[in-house]
Amino acid sequence: MRVAFVLHGHLPWVRGHGTHPCGEEWLFQSWAETYLPLLAGLERLAEEGARDVLTLGLTPVLAEQMEDPRLLADFHGWLGRRPLDLAHTVSRYGQSDRDRLRPTWAAHWRHLQWLLARFEAGPARTGLVAPLRDLADAGVIQLLGGPPAHPYLPLIDRPEVLQAHLADGMARSSRALGRRPAGVWTPECGYRPAGTVADPTVPAREHAPGGAPVLARGEAELPGLEQAWAHAGADHLVLDGPTLVRGEPLEGRSRAPHAATDHPVRVGDGDLVAYGRNLALSYAVWSPEGGYPGDPWYRDFHAIDLEGGFKSWRVTDQAALAKEPYDPEAAAQRVTAHVEDFLARCSAHAEQARAHASDEEPPIAVAAFDAELFGHWWHEGPAWLEATLRALRSAPHLSTTTLAGDRARRSTPQRLALPESSWGAGKGHAAWVSPATHQLWARLRAAEGAWAALPTGERRTVAWRQLALAEASDWPFLINRDQSRQYAHERVDGHLEDLAAAAQGRDLAALTARDDPAGAVITSLASG
Repeated sequence: MRVAFVLHGHLPWVRGHGTHPCGEEWLFQSWAETYLPLLAGLERLAEEGARDVLTLGLTPVLAEQMEDPRLLADFHGWLGRRPLDLAHTVSRYGQSDRDRLRPTWAAHWRHLQWLLARFEAGPARTGLVAPLRDLADAGVIQLLGGPPAHPYLPLIDRPEVLQAHLADGMARSSRALGRRPAGVWTPECGYRPAGTVADPTVPAREHAPGGAPVLARGEAELPGLEQAWAHAGADHLVLDGPTLVRGEPLEGRSRAPHAATDHPVRVGDGDLVAYGRNLALSYAVWSPEGGYPGDPWYRDFHAIDLEGGFKSWRVTDQAALAKEPYDPEAAAQRVTAHVEDFLARCSAHAEQARAHASDEEPPIAVAAFDAELFGHWWHEGPAWLEATLRALRSAPHLSTTTLAGDRARRSTPQRLALPESSWGAGKGHAAWVSPATHQLWARLRAAEGAWAALPTGERRTVAWRQLALAEASDWPFLINRDQSRQYAHERVDGHLEDLAAAAQGRDLAALTARDDPAGAVITSLASG
């Protein structure tokens, strides 16, 4: 069985939009906690001769920030100040706590020194995308593209706006990744078949089991998202497992539910291929109810020294307020145990898949996650991922693969009609649509109409960037979760105000310098 790890790298555009607690420090934390450790692990695997090991998506807004000279310089300074922050944190504790936490703080110190040296050894000069491009060129990883700022595509009801998101995203991805991506990450694994579009501006008629809102529909009939993606040049993407489980065969016969994600499918009557996320394996690592990161010996994400930002306690007990000091050596032993557990799960699934196989093609298990799980949310995640990828290379009947590698080795997949879906709560729109966001969606739809009415030229191009940033799925998600809600509202308000300014021809150069310093890369928006 082939095991495809797919990591979805995304953070919203925060350059010039605040620093702490919301804004650019989000970006710096992810670079330090996720991307530098991830890059180091992949480079070690490459030196060992590993190829075709992992698929990584980078949204254009993340990739552009990872190459921005000002942000890279500021990140360098931020990294350099972290040891001073640690010293100040230590000074605020009493002697008994210092004695208890001394080994943990020593581990913090060593890790900070490693991060600074690792960044200065290359990415400080090249940016963070260039070494990932090198790994892709060497065949170690595959890089996925996507829309520019991570919009929730199933609820966009204007064809010209949908086309702009995909065309702009593919153009920007091509420039950032050094090649036009064949594979894409569709934000939130969002999918909509041909037909009318749900209306997120009005209250739900009812709620389906699991909490997904059942929304009223518009009148216009639109093609399915698979056609829009194919038109933009995409060959394959990832959807959530239940989307394939609920699919209806358009030819041949359907697979049993337990085998629905063991092979990719062609979506609808086109040739776009969808890979389904294997929930059994993915949820072993991370799920709403648990997974490896909740182990008592791992570092607790939520137990944080708010002034210094350091996490020095282990999970201990998920229900307890009192926490024990973090022990890196004990955590490393749990990493080894969880690598073994994951391989055992893969082997068991492979055996089950072989027992029920109706063809000779090997099954594939797609384990898809937000990239920031590894390191940012789960401190030990990069070590676990590297060790797991290394172990899969030598395990009997198992191998790693990128999505492109599997696609190249596989014959024409079965064709399915797929339902409207996402990988969010309830596998529908619940994570982004609620009474708290109806007005937000109404404003966004009005802004889409205002942008679509603009004549061709610079005003339209600059206004587009503001609309794309306002339509990031991050904002309704944060509002629904009541996390940084004020910041999310401020960001949408600001971008819609700036869209109006651009539409009137005001502040075009300033808006471009702040929110699109790399320059517009898609000419079709300006030319109509």
